[in-house]
Amino acid sequence: MDTVLIFACLFLANATWCVGKEEAASPEALISRARLQEEIWTEGTPPMLMRAEVQASDAKGALVHGDYTLNWVSPAQWIEGIRFGNYERLRVGNAKGYWQKIGLSYQPEIIFHLDTILHLKDAFRVGSKQILGKVRNREKAGVRQKCTEVKWATGTDRIMCFEEANGTLVSVEYPRAENQNPPEISRVEYGAFSAVGGKLVPYEIRALKDRKVIAAVKVLEITKITEENPVMFNMPVNAEFWVHCDDMQEAELVDRVQPRYPTSARTNREQGRVILYAVIEADGSLSHMTIIHRATPDLEAAAVEAIRQWHYKPAACGQTSIRVETSIATDFWLQY
Repeated sequence: MDTVLIFACLFLANATWCVGKEEAASPEALISRARLQEEIWTEGTPPMLMRAEVQASDAKGALVHGDYTLNWVSPAQWIEGIRFGNYERLRVGNAKGYWQKIGLSYQPEIIFHLDTILHLKDAFRVGSKQILGKVRNREKAGVRQKCTEVKWATGTDRIMCFEEANGTLVSVEYPRAENQNPPEISRVEYGAFSAVGGKLVPYEIRALKDRKVIAAVKVLEITKITEENPVMFNMPVNAEFWVHCDDMQEAELVDRVQPRYPTSARTNREQGRVILYAVIEADGSLSHMTIIHRATPDLEAAAVEAIRQWHYKPAACGQTSIRVETSIATDFWLQY
């Protein structure tokens, strides 16, 4: 008897998705293979210095140029620096977390964008309440890829795509949720891979909103450190310590107050997204709330009034609750 293999294909812009009934690769295997190939900042990597050029959009949409450095000795000893004009963030890591010194009392939105693309480990992380979808084949720009969705119970969080030939993560796509404004980052692309210390490292990373680049990283060099300077790893003056661990349990929202759409905003057909910087404290409350992505005054006030009442199950390292920095987005969307 002849065997017939049935494919279901979905045609998207510049890409074709296909799902076959005889798909062999599992989504877990795809992520594991890519993680082993690309995560260079792990135990066993010798001391390295990475320098990179970074770009990110400011509040007016203009690309601002800066620089990034990572002085790596081990997971328990590293220094990371980001500098944009007058803004600078310094982190000095040890076995329990990192000391952080920043030029502001909050993290600007462009820094959250850069953290999204700089920290590859976060792209591979799948939450305890997330599931992986079936592996789908697609071809984009002549490159065969295997993709999987990372899903919440309520919808898709992101779509991860891996090059079929070498297993590297080449893109992460963030779909637009129903009745919401477009995500601030709709796609992250990884390219210009180069072999470093037995790993394949992306030397060029771009974050896009639709088709516009809003953040980018271009690695200039990754070189071995021949002489270590222990003084560099001392606590910076006026720094704050943040506990961190590899198996950190992320904070979980348990009490959410829905923002009310102001009557005046409805009348004026005001729409938009408000994003707040906040610290989720060890008791689950929010502090240090600061607007980092603006809308109209009425929408901002409504967002702040609701979010200040939210409560979380705090993040934790083992059995110990810890403080974490976060960004919280609220959408105001009118249906006509």
